[in-house]
Amino acid sequence: MARKLVCHLDCFLLKALHKKRQSTRVAREEASVSVDLLIKEAEFVKSQQRELEHDLAVLQESNRLQSLQATDKSQRYKERASPSRTKDFLAEERVHMESLQAQQDQITHLRMHIESLHVEKQSLQQKQEVLFHKQRSAEQDRNRLLGSLQDDRNTLNEVRSERIRLSEERTNLEKQIASVVNKVHESVNEPHDRLRWSPERRMNAPAAEAKSLFKVPGSFGGVRGDVPYDAILQEPVQPVHFATVQESPRPHWTAFDKEDLRNKAAESPSFGSFRTLRTA
Repeated sequence: MARKLVCHLDCFLLKALHKKRQSTRVAREEASVSVDLLIKEAEFVKSQQRELEHDLAVLQESNRLQSLQATDKSQRYKERASPSRTKDFLAEERVHMESLQAQQDQITHLRMHIESLHVEKQSLQQKQEVLFHKQRSAEQDRNRLLGSLQDDRNTLNEVRSERIRLSEERTNLEKQIASVVNKVHESVNEPHDRLRWSPERRMNAPAAEAKSLFKVPGSFGGVRGDVPYDAILQEPVQPVHFATVQESPRPHWTAFDKEDLRNKAAESPSFGSFRTLRTA
């Protein structure tokens, strides 16, 4: 009983340690997943910073070009004061205005493209955040599923060990039953006399059973044994003088003292040609 209690206590402690270890492992995996996500987010922020720095550099370059254009205009206004170069100046100014308009259109187009890229980037960031959230939840679900699978595996291992133990106990019981059945068959198939006079029966038999088992034929009810029937003789029986016949002592006859036998022989009368048996 104490051994069973110790085994149950050990099993309970092992299960508690296993659950604690499993929870620690799940927390560690979740922490590693969150660290990976934070690293990815930091890399994404760095890439966004680089893009913003690039956009700022482009804007600074465009501002520098506009300032250069403004200085060129001031110089051209100064040169316009001479009347000899008025026509040439107008032509140059027209060409310059056309180039400025083309540049302005190009800048507008680039700004629109940058704005569209910015909007697209924001939408992609939102999608990425949603995907990160889904990935995090999927990782947590996977960790929980792994934990439940490990629990199921441990349960199956316990069930398998229990089944093995039960099968071993069943095998031992079958062996014991087979040995008992063999002993019973051997005792049933044993001869009656051998079973009757076996040492085990003599040692373990009670008083009433011993009287019925070890009764000597002829000890009760006369000197003859149990005769089921007498055969009819075909020839005439010659008279036999029992006094002259030397017979060996019967093992199943009851033994008496010699003096009692002599007294009974002297007192017993004779009938016809038959005489009573006298022992030497």
